[in-house]
Amino acid sequence: MPPLRRIQEHRHALLAQVRELSEKLAVAQERKDGQEYRDYLDTNAAVLQYREAYYQARGHVAPGAALPTARAWPKPDTPGLSYKQKLTVHLDLAGKGVEIGPLNLPLLSKEESNVLYVDHLDTDGLREKYPTLTDIAPIDLPMVNNSLADTLRPVAPVDYVVGSQVMEHVPNPIGWLQDLATVIKPGGMLALSLPDRRLTFDLFREESRPSDMVEAHLLGAVIPSVQAVYDNQSLATAINMHWAIPGSLYPHDVVAGRGAVSPPKAATNHLELTQVALSGKYLDAHCWVFTPASFLVLMAQLASDGFLPYRCAQFYPTNPVSYDRGSSSFTVVLENVGDRISNADKRLSFLMALGD
Repeated sequence: MPPLRRIQEHRHALLAQVRELSEKLAVAQERKDGQEYRDYLDTNAAVLQYREAYYQARGHVAPGAALPTARAWPKPDTPGLSYKQKLTVHLDLAGKGVEIGPLNLPLLSKEESNVLYVDHLDTDGLREKYPTLTDIAPIDLPMVNNSLADTLRPVAPVDYVVGSQVMEHVPNPIGWLQDLATVIKPGGMLALSLPDRRLTFDLFREESRPSDMVEAHLLGAVIPSVQAVYDNQSLATAINMHWAIPGSLYPHDVVAGRGAVSPPKAATNHLELTQVALSGKYLDAHCWVFTPASFLVLMAQLASDGFLPYRCAQFYPTNPVSYDRGSSSFTVVLENVGDRISNADKRLSFLMALGD
């Protein structure tokens, strides 16, 4: 064999060995990366809490990677079901009801239901506070003593209460929910919609923990905490806010960039506002941040500890293909059951909506 040919064949053999070694190294790195990802999941507190809750409800370990998910339960999220229908289809609209915080976009009209509008200010006060808003709904019952129980007692009991994008602003949601239970008749419903962190300006914030809510309740919080104001103002980013902030991004832009893509901040003076909150002045904020699954696990914990007089009567997770506000919000309908069922059964009612 000529020397040149031997050299060429030897070169080809070396190249083949290099390719084989590179492929083996790539496979090993992929396995290492995959194992690191699995190790991360297996020790992530939110995932562990979700797996435990899923197992309690279903009797077997959550499938796949067991990343927290939620489903519509007990009734399915049928195609075309609107944001409004999810909040109202399970209510007795022929009965007496209350809508909290309708502002200029009431969910229910006086023509279709016997509903009373409640807000923290009267109509004139809201018009003064929000001068750029038109068509603010006439308020029937402005807040009394900063207490829904005191405000609604003259018209209690009511058949239902609706709160659209309200509870995330409430400094003490446990006390708020308990107050509402005192004016909702036994078996009456409380329908709530809440923003999904993953599709809003809360994208970079961590989900709220049960301990955060319990602390706010035991301390009798009446204004958003300094922590909530700081998180809200320092981490709120222009996600799905193209109508208001130039340079806004969609959530998938951030996810595709593995979080390295930075949307504009919604506020530039977060430290100044934090100091204002520290002074005791009320500053509106998203005090609480959820995904559908994190909300269910949190509520299950509160129910098992006896903080909630409700069971979950219906849950609708966020539906990104919804044609209205349901594309970035999830809905829960709570039944006022008081002490008629055990805390364990209340807990289970929230856990049943976990999973795909």
